[in-house]
Order: sequence, then structure tokens, then C-alpha cells
Amino acid sequence: MGGILDAAQRLLEEYRLCDNCLGRQFATLGHGMDNAERGRSLKNTLLLEAHSMIQAEDKAGVRLLRKLAAHGMFEAAAQTLRRLGVEAGKGKKEKCQLCRGKIQEIPQLAAEIAEKAKEFEFNTFLVGAKIPAQLLEAEDSVRARCGAEWGESMKSEFTREIGKTLSKLTGKQADFANPELVVTVSPFKNEFTLKANPLFVEGRYRKLVTGIPQSRWLCRRCGGKGCSFCGGTGKKYPESVQEILEAPILKLTEGEGAEFHAGGREDIDAQVLGSGRPFVVEVKNPRRRFIDLERVRREVNAGGRVEVLDLKLAGKDAVRRVKAAEASPKVYRFLVESTERLTEEDLDAVEKAFTDRVIRQLTPRRVLHRRADKERERRVYSLKAEKLSDSRFEVTLKCQGGLYVKELVDGDEGRTTPSIAEVLGKKVKCLRLSVIDIGGEEDEV
Repeated sequence: MGGILDAAQRLLEEYRLCDNCLGRQFATLGHGMDNAERGRSLKNTLLLEAHSMIQAEDKAGVRLLRKLAAHGMFEAAAQTLRRLGVEAGKGKKEKCQLCRGKIQEIPQLAAEIAEKAKEFEFNTFLVGAKIPAQLLEAEDSVRARCGAEWGESMKSEFTREIGKTLSKLTGKQADFANPELVVTVSPFKNEFTLKANPLFVEGRYRKLVTGIPQSRWLCRRCGGKGCSFCGGTGKKYPESVQEILEAPILKLTEGEGAEFHAGGREDIDAQVLGSGRPFVVEVKNPRRRFIDLERVRREVNAGGRVEVLDLKLAGKDAVRRVKAAEASPKVYRFLVESTERLTEEDLDAVEKAFTDRVIRQLTPRRVLHRRADKERERRVYSLKAEKLSDSRFEVTLKCQGGLYVKELVDGDEGRTTPSIAEVLGKKVKCLRLSVIDIGGEEDEV
């Protein structure tokens, strides 16, 4: 006990400290009280000790009371001095040397934050504080000089006390792992910012028509600024799957923007049918979190170009799940046309050649302008071919994610091997391509 009181006395002899800043130097001692209560308890104990010293005619007691009155800003010490007929001093009232009185302003600051937070829908929040480095260093020096070994940082006290007050004012709870609203406070500048953590909407989409790219495609000439070439739109294509999906979500969430994540991608002239492609729309700084996903579904599907399925709110781990689908097995259906007559034997040869077969592909010529030229290996699990005419047949293909299907058909001038063209010994091309399933098991189709 003597060590703690001695440390508290040394602190008050040299520094002017409010209850919080004195108590904070002993924050790891005792439970069920805050730093203000610790500081007030220490000052009370020192007052009693000083008074008993005076009664024992120890003049050091008066000096301690004066330090408590002045450096401790402790009115009870000043009253005790006056009752003893001792001049307490009438120095001007000054602020705490560590927090500069900012801790006492927490209720007002939290009230301002709570008012601003009404702009957001949220259930959980987290407070962070920016404290000038020189103040943190000054506090470390105070502890070292006075032998106080039990303290916590000023930053910890600010974040905790603001969080506690904010929770009482809003009825919301602090969440250190996954908060919906992040409050960043600079108490010594009287500033704060509020930012909502991203909202994740997960689902699957079916692209029912061709001619729509998956993602927003900026004009190559102006880079999205708008020019005569793109008609001022800044885009190569007027719409995309991404924009069709994001539009109603951004409208309802009042977000500042969105990022689109999908489990792989399809060409502009390919459909996505069957169970659809998994995706996540990540909304940045949403004002609204509790949105009507059924309304989103209706608005997207009403256009007749893209259809959404299985919409749900998700966590950030949804992005990882969707990205994992890029490498998952995929089922395609496509129409192939040959320049020469086809026989049933030809189709049997194709089916046999592409059963559990590794395909080697160099980056297709059509995308070399935007992707590195490298070789990749992908596996075809199974292929079924159905003859439609003497020059056309339909293929149902199950393969590893990342296979370039069009190049599997025509060979891309030898950059993909083996190819259907190579096996047939004929020139063939893909006329129509649809994605039928994504993420299925690697069984036969």
C-alpha cells in the first residue's frame, strides 16, 4: 500500500493531474471501478494521511494538502486547509497537464458523435482514438519518473470511455471483431469521423442474354472520363452485369460505391444459365444496412437480362468463398460449327479424346493485350457431343475453372492443345456458349 501511495504522492508533487489521469497510472490495479474513481480514491486517502500528519504536528502534512489542492485540483483538500486556518492559495485554475481537460469533455463529444451517427443504420460500433505522440511520450516519462508501474495508455481510456458513453446514448453495442460502424476520434482537435464498414450482399446471377460484359468496361480512349468516341459515357458498353446488380443495392444502402466480386468470369457473348454464377457486391460506407433484398431481386429480374438468385447479407468471408469458386469445376454448353461434314465417328473421337484430359493453353491471342502471355494447364473431366446436323454439334463440357473454352474448340492457331479442331482435323468454331453450372462435383455430365 505504501508503494502505491508513495507513487501517487510523487505524481501529485510534480504534476497537475485530474482524477482520471492520476487513476490511469494505476489502471491495472483493482476491478469494478474506472480511472476517475481510482484517482479520487487515491486523493481521498492522501488527504486523510495529510490531515493525520498535521494532527501529529508534522508540517509535511500541510505541504501535501497544498499539493492536493493545487496539483490535484482537489476541492476537499482546499476546504480542509481553510478549516485548519491555513491559506490554500488562490492560483488560477489550470487544466490537467496530461489530458488538458479533454477527458472531462467526453460526454459532450460522445453526444455529438451520437447525433451524427443517426445518419447510419448499425447495431455495433468500434471507437478508435488519435492521440498526439508527444502526449503519449510525456505520459510515459511521468510514469518512469514517479515509479508508477500499473498504468494504461491515454488512448485506451479515451476509446473505452467514449465507447461506454456512446453505447448508453445510442443503445448500440461495441464490437471489437466485426463492428458495423467505426468511429475515429481526435479529442485534442475536437474532431471525429464516422465510417460504416462494408456491407456484403451475396448471391448468384444468371445472364440470360449475350452482349453484356460481366464488369464495367471503361472506354480505352478516355479512361472513363467521357469523350466523343464513347458518347460521353466513359464506357465501352452501356451496361454490365456488375452495374445491373449494383444499382438497386447502392440505391437502397446509400453507399458511396461498390466493389464487385464474382466466381470467375464469362465472355460478353456468353450466357450464364443453370444455377448461376456466385457473386458478392461489397458496398462501401453504406448509410443503410437493413435493406429489402426481395426488392433488389425484383428490380434486377424485371429487366429480363440478368436474374439473381439466393440473395443474402453476408460477412467479408463471402468474398473468399466466391473467389474460391473461380477454380471450381464448371459445366458449359456450346454450339460448334465445322467447315466440313461431320460423322458420328468424329463425335465419338472427340468424346474419347476429352475424357479426363489435361489441356495446355497459352494466353489466348484475343486477350493478350490485357493479360500476360503464359502457359496454363487445366483439366477436362468429361465431354458429351450431340450431332445436330452434318456441320453442327452441341457440346456439354465439364472442366476445371479457368479453361478458355473457345480456344478449346478452335485451337487458337496451336496455342491450345489438344483442341477439338486438332482431334477432328477440321476447322471448327464456337457459335454460342453458355455457362450451365459452377462449383459442381467432378462427376460425369
